[in-house]
This record gives sequence, structure tokens and C-alpha cells, in this order.
Amino acid sequence: MKDTWTHHHVGIPVKDLDVAMANFAAIGAEFQTPFLIDSRNMAEYLVYGKTPDPAVQTRGVMGKMGTMGIELLQPVAGHTVHRELLEKSGEGIGHIAYKVENLEAETAELEHQGFEVILSIRPKDRRTALYIDTRGRLSNLIIELMQG
Repeated sequence: MKDTWTHHHVGIPVKDLDVAMANFAAIGAEFQTPFLIDSRNMAEYLVYGKTPDPAVQTRGVMGKMGTMGIELLQPVAGHTVHRELLEKSGEGIGHIAYKVENLEAETAELEHQGFEVILSIRPKDRRTALYIDTRGRLSNLIIELMQG
């Protein structure tokens, strides 16, 4: 991790968002309003470089546990990285997210080092986020970079 990266949250794929929220709330987590990510409503949504067909839908919620940001993500429809993580490893930390000042430059540097972008999301009204596959080289985690 570079000193220019700012930790934002850990992402956790879950089977049932409502159950997971209740379980985390029982130990002190606080959540914002849940949201729905629908790939059809994005300016760009690429899984392994391709537009998913059928469309991807993921229920999610941002929250905090103490000072740590958490994001719970429940795959609802279509194939995406979150579903893949659930099927392979079950529930648990799937990614660590960082805000960066220059997403394009940071991504180019990581790709030059042999890392692959496996999820690219560009909402119509927000900044871009990318999942970088570090599995096999930096443990079994994925790094999310968000334009800060």
C-alpha cells in the first residue's frame, strides 16, 4: 500500500443482507440506508472486462464498526466478483478499499506489475471504482481503488 492511498472500508460478500446487517448491528455496527447496484443503470459496469449478461444486481449497505468502514454486499442477479467470492470462500472479507487521488495512474502502475482489473464500476453520478485482483500474490484478497 502506498502512503498516498487512504483506507476507506472492507467489503464483505454476504448471502443475506438483512441477516448480516442484524448480526453486525448486534455487535455495534451502524449502517446507512441499503442500496441496489444494478449494472443496467451504470455508465459502465465491466466484469473481467466485459458487460455482464444477464445484468448484475447487488444489494449493499455502507456502515461503520468502530472507526472502520464496512460494506456488505449481497449478489441478487447475474455473475459478478461478489457471487464468485461467496461460492468459492463463503462469507468473509472480500476486498479492502482505498481512495486514491489519481485512479488512472494507480491502475496503470498495478497493471504494469501484472495485476488485473476484474471489476470496473462507473456510476452516472459518482466516481469510478475498480477491483484489482491480487489473489495468488498478496493473499486471497481483492483491492478496490476508488477515485478520491
